[in-house]
Formats: sequence, C-alpha cells, structure tokens
Amino acid sequence: MEKLTRFIEEKIAPPLIKFSQMRYVQIIQRTFITFTGLLIVGSLFLLLASFPVQGYKDFIGTFSAKFAAASGVGTSFIGLFVVISAAFATIEYYNKNGENNDILGPVILSVACFFLIVPAQTVKTFIEGKDPGTFAGVPTDFLGPKGVFAALIIAIVTAELYRFFVRKKLVIKMPEGVPPMVAQAFVALIPSLLIVTFWWVIRVVLNINLPQIIMNAFQPLVSAGDSVATVMTSSFLNRILWSVGIHGGNVVGSVASPIWTQMNVANQAAMAAGESLPHLFSGVFYDNYIWIGLAPLSAIMCFSKSKRIKALGVLSLPAALFNIGEPLIFGLPIVMNPLMMIPFVLSYMVIAVVAVVLVSTGILPVPVLTVPWITPAPIKAFLSTNGSFAAALFVIATWVILAVVFWPFVKAMEKNDLKDELLPIDGK
Repeated sequence: MEKLTRFIEEKIAPPLIKFSQMRYVQIIQRTFITFTGLLIVGSLFLLLASFPVQGYKDFIGTFSAKFAAASGVGTSFIGLFVVISAAFATIEYYNKNGENNDILGPVILSVACFFLIVPAQTVKTFIEGKDPGTFAGVPTDFLGPKGVFAALIIAIVTAELYRFFVRKKLVIKMPEGVPPMVAQAFVALIPSLLIVTFWWVIRVVLNINLPQIIMNAFQPLVSAGDSVATVMTSSFLNRILWSVGIHGGNVVGSVASPIWTQMNVANQAAMAAGESLPHLFSGVFYDNYIWIGLAPLSAIMCFSKSKRIKALGVLSLPAALFNIGEPLIFGLPIVMNPLMMIPFVLSYMVIAVVAVVLVSTGILPVPVLTVPWITPAPIKAFLSTNGSFAAALFVIATWVILAVVFWPFVKAMEKNDLKDELLPIDGK
C-alpha cells in the first residue's frame, strides 16, 4: 500500500497538478465559476414551475408559466455569459501576474466580435390575411448551450490579440494632460480595428460558420464525457487525488467543466421544454449521486471508544452533513493514510457503478437541476431530480453502505489509538 501511495504521489499527482495550473485551464475554471449562481437560480425557478406534486400544481395553476419564464436565466444565453466571463478571466489572469491591462475594453470587444461571428439575420414573416413583413434578430442557437465552446474560443483569442497589440505598442498614444479615460479609448482604437477586421474576414469575407465548426469539433468530447468510462475515470481520479491531499474536484473539474456545463444546460433546456433529456452523466449526476459527502463516516466515528476519533466525529458531523469533508480528510486523516484510502476510494467507485446502472436502466431519474453544493445530500438529490423520492432514498441507502464499509477500518484505527491512549507518559 505504501508503494501505491508513493506511486500516486510521485507519478500521477504531479502532472495532474501541473496541468490544473496551466494558464488556459485556470482561465476556463474562472470562466465557468463566474455564472454558477445564475444556473442555480434558474434551476430553482424551474423547480417551482414543474414540481411534480399534483396538489402543488393545482395550487399554482397557470402561474407555473410565470415561474418558467425565469428558468432560463442561466441557460438561454449562456454563450453570451461565457464570452463576457472568459474575456474578463483572461485579462484578470495576466493582471494577477503583474500586468496592468484594461479589462473593460477587451470584454466589450469580445462581445462585439461574438455578435459579428453570430450576426443578426432578417427573416420574412407571414401572417394570414396580411402582407409579408420582415423581422431582424440574432439567432438564439449559438447564444445558448451550442455556443459555449465558440464563445470560449472567441473571447480568449480576442483578449489575447488585444493584449498582444497593446504590448507591441500598436496603439495611438495621446499627449500628456489628456484625461486617462480619453487616452484609454484611443489606446483601444487600433487593436479593436485589427481584431474586428480579423473576425470580419473569417465570418463575412470567407463566409466561415465558425460556431458550427467549433461545435462539430467538440461534439466527440461531449459524447465521450457522457459515457460510463468517463464516469469511472473521473470518479477514480477525484478520490485518488483527495487521498494524497490534492483537491480532486478542482483538478478533474478544470478539464471537465466546459463539457459538464454544456450538458447541464442542455438538460435543463430540454426539461423546461418538456423534451427528453439528451445527457445522462452531466456534472449534476456526479454532484448528486456520487459525491454524497462523508456524513456516514462522521456518524460512526461518534460511537468510537477512542477519544480522538469520537471527538473528531462529533466536531466534523455538522460540517459533513453539509458536504464539507476537509475536517475528516485532513484531520482523521484520510490523506496519506493507507488504511483509510482503501474504503475512501473503493466505496465511491462502487457507488459510481451502482448509480450508472440505476440511471441507465431508468430506475433512478437523471439529476438536472443545479442545487447549491452545501445542501445536505439527500435533500440535494431530491431537489435536483425535481422532487424524486427515489433519488433521496438512493443517497440515504448509499450512506448506509458507506457506514458499513468504513466501520471495520475505523475500528482498526480505533484499536491503534486505544493502544496509544493507554501508553504511560514519560515512562510513569
């Protein structure tokens, strides 16, 4: 076991940590964290609009449509949100590393370029008994989930080009005495002209449908992300990394967040439209059926004969009920502790297998709604599945399984602790 621990610590962990610290990985993480709150708010409105209890449905009646009107607040225009947050995150990254770039200019420029790539269209409208009319508007296809990857690339490229031109002094420099805001507007002029021209050539002159090309290129990744193999790999890496003291969620999420977010948004949009869900294993699936917390471990520790283990169990239980496991991971500890690493990794892998089977066969509903991670696991599963008691019971059942799996290992640790507690102090 010590060899395995050393192998993970020396061979597996370092490249994964290095990857998670890469520039664009950090930018992507920052991008998707920015609007997580909106996704939660939209999920809550969707829950209010479609909570599957007949008495509640009869009570709200047609008011459900008013709730549903706000359900897309985080999903309908997520492509636009990604453009704004990715451009901001890119410039913010460089500013945190010693540069002093203007932030607002590149953000506005990125949005303008995004709408240049996804231009407004004029369509004819036909109303019976009236002459044909016209309507101009921006197609919503790539303003929503389909445009996530295109928005991410357009924003990062635009921000990087802007920064490149400014650093190369391809700007109009105003004389001293000109107010800073006026000077900054002229600094942005030439970079903006060059960048808009770049995107204009791609979309208008060459007539390249960049969003569709990017969407097609990333589709295999989305398909791969919605697979059993990805569920098992992600779950294993998450637990293994936590076992050696590395935040597994951050490392795995840095790679998977764009794909999981797109799947989450597509599922929520399908649910709001009353359509079948396009994905089974989105990020919400992991949050509600696999990462169910360490409350069972805290609970059994409360009955330990070891003073240390019992005290830690009592102190950590309130936090563990709200999915905060660090007191146990670092305090028991689980980290670098071969005895506790075994149940910590294997038990969650078993849960992942069971969850995949039950969801794939339709026994468990697919979690769709985004609920704050700090919500107790059974309640979170209940809400994320739009009020499924089966989902809540599944989490409670897995809590029992976790307690049974952890029990003999806690008893083994307790035995060692009791020996230490009975040892005489200073030979007395």
